[in-house]
Amino acid sequence: MLTLGELVRKRRDLGAVLSTFLGGVEPAVRVEGTAGELVFGNGTAASPSRHPVLLDGEPLGWVSGGPNAAAVAALLGHLAGREAERRTLANEVLHLYREVNLIYRFSEQLASTLDLDRVAEVTLEQARQLIAATDGAVLLLDEASGRFECAASFGRAYVTDGRAACCEGLFAAVVANGQGDILNDVSPAPGDAASGAAIASVICTPLRVKERVTGLIALSSATPVNYAAADLKLLNTLALQTASAIENARLFERTVQAARDRERLAALHKELEVASRIQRAIVPSQFPPFPGRADFSVRASMTPARAVGGDFFDFFLVDPARLGFVIADVSGKGVPSALFMAVCRTLIKATAEGGVAPDACLSRVNRVLASEGVPSMYVTVFYGLLDTRTGRVTYCNAGHNPPFVIRAAGPVEPLPQTGGTVVGLFEDSLYESGEVQLAPGDTLFTYTDGVTEACDASGEEFTTARLQPCLARHGARGLDELISTVTAEVAAFAGDAPQGDDITVLAVRYEG
Repeated sequence: MLTLGELVRKRRDLGAVLSTFLGGVEPAVRVEGTAGELVFGNGTAASPSRHPVLLDGEPLGWVSGGPNAAAVAALLGHLAGREAERRTLANEVLHLYREVNLIYRFSEQLASTLDLDRVAEVTLEQARQLIAATDGAVLLLDEASGRFECAASFGRAYVTDGRAACCEGLFAAVVANGQGDILNDVSPAPGDAASGAAIASVICTPLRVKERVTGLIALSSATPVNYAAADLKLLNTLALQTASAIENARLFERTVQAARDRERLAALHKELEVASRIQRAIVPSQFPPFPGRADFSVRASMTPARAVGGDFFDFFLVDPARLGFVIADVSGKGVPSALFMAVCRTLIKATAEGGVAPDACLSRVNRVLASEGVPSMYVTVFYGLLDTRTGRVTYCNAGHNPPFVIRAAGPVEPLPQTGGTVVGLFEDSLYESGEVQLAPGDTLFTYTDGVTEACDASGEEFTTARLQPCLARHGARGLDELISTVTAEVAAFAGDAPQGDDITVLAVRYEG
């Protein structure tokens, strides 16, 4: 509050001003402060006629002594008013300077911050310096759920998932209208007072990116305050910069995540490439595999639906007179199936090379796999044992597609089932062996369900009804040509439809 003493000290030329005002005569006046202290004049006793010096209706002091005292009091009141206006203007300019400086520094901080949470924290730190508040939050809108998520807060009102029950209507209106608002007479919600998070006044403004509202900034006071339009304008200025910074932070996060995803994808592709090479190395790839043998022929082909597959085939000499051959299909696809496939192939080959019958071989493998208890993993297997001296094949089918026997004389017939469920699910599963006699030139054609279940664009399957006549038409050809022709017909049937499963075939011909 301005006093006459401050005015006199401020206006050192006051004597000259009064002399000029009184016509050059030394003013015989006495100017006193509100407590009666002498501020200006000749120091004589006060006149009974005293005139107040007023500023906005309030007395700053008194003037006495002579007929001009009233005029001097009016002049001092005028000078005091001018000084008060100057001080008010100076304070406003200083306040605006500080606001501009704070906002400038705020912009610099946001420009150097790409962390979303830190952007929200810096915003609240700045807002608290400019606008009085006991509580505040930066709330981001989840477009999917329509709920607010608290990115940063201070005080207690917005601690619980960014909600303030008494302000939900206001927040919803701000989001819907895209305009900030003030509520200086908040009615407390029932739970607010009990939680010690009462809100008496609140001011909030939306965070907008173009025409899209992405959240809001809310400031509130536990005791009543009168937030004004100037406060809302200031908060809007902060919100404009904050919304852009949050959008940049989100874009940065998405860019970083995309880069990480690309790195992980590249690493996965590399791992899949290595796994694919390993899988190709596991199954036989050199044909003819036994160039010194003329009593039988064997050929195979495998086309995985993915980089790695769950199908496999194998063949090996148990002894000089017996050829073992296996085709199998592991449940599922991809890397897990490929790993399980490698284990199954190793177990089957290691067991079969001991010379046991096919049913005993699969029984032992089943017990080992089932005892490991790999969830939802199993394998269908066809294991055959060809006596190259007689053409007799002993076989066991564990839930696999029935092979076809292509007779040299022409007929194509499915091989009878032997019974027995898939391998790897139940330790007590029982398996049986069957036998079929091959004549010289007869071929045993085995395959996985990727052949018969190959679908065209309409979803229709190739089926055994198409496979059997295809084998009848081409069964007399060499095994290489037979396999390539069958797989070509399956591919032609599927057309542009994506391959849904591994396609694997294995053919064994008894030459006699």
